[in-house]
Amino acid sequence: MKKETVEILKIKNGNCFLTEDEVALEKHFSVKVNGEKEFSLNCTPEALEELILGRLYTSGMITEKKQIKSLRIFPEQREIQISLNSKITSFVRSGSPLFPPDRTELPKLAADPGRREEGAEKKKQEKEWDFSWIFQTAEEIFESPEELFRDTGCAHSCALCLGKKVVCRFEDIGRHNALDKAVGWALKKKIPLEETIVFTSGRISGDYLAKIIRSGIPAVVSRAAVTEEAVRMARIHGVAMYGFVRKGGGNCYALSEKSLIKN
Repeated sequence: MKKETVEILKIKNGNCFLTEDEVALEKHFSVKVNGEKEFSLNCTPEALEELILGRLYTSGMITEKKQIKSLRIFPEQREIQISLNSKITSFVRSGSPLFPPDRTELPKLAADPGRREEGAEKKKQEKEWDFSWIFQTAEEIFESPEELFRDTGCAHSCALCLGKKVVCRFEDIGRHNALDKAVGWALKKKIPLEETIVFTSGRISGDYLAKIIRSGIPAVVSRAAVTEEAVRMARIHGVAMYGFVRKGGGNCYALSEKSLIKN
């Protein structure tokens, strides 16, 4: 169950009347790892195993699923208990610092097709780079929202593409939670995250992109805005990043040779 019907006072054209509305459920969970409280979650109460698995992975607390000895969910107590085979780790899948210092100069776009020479070189890049399938896929995902958003308008979505196929979609009241659910699902299904692309309805901030980097995902596509910190991180860590993607177009803020956007 991820929504509930509540009584409301509807105000319209200066008049008001009693009616009903559907609102998204939000549940709070305390998460304990090896007996110690590590963090709390406010989330849509579904796909909780995927959510926790993804959160541990994208936060750098584990590097692989088999580090989890047990994962127990107690809905009534609003508690999730995790036992790890090893101590909590902290890692980054890149040689560069995850969050670059402010003084770091903003890198130029890598492999930027727009900076190619005219003539033969321009024709070459037009054949080499193809963004159309990204925009087409984004339109299919964003213009066909899942149930929770359709019924309440109170949800972010996250879809995972493997190659050019959408392999999973998740909703949650939190954009970070939706991403964690997708990553957790991929870990359970043994999907190679380094070969996937994330499509998200929410904005891409530095903390959101940090999850992408830790997961080894090479590209992220959003229908919303991005922050300067996210642009900086994407270019330093080689993550392809697109924002304001809608109606067949969008902005490309960073490119990567690993982003699967070549023909």
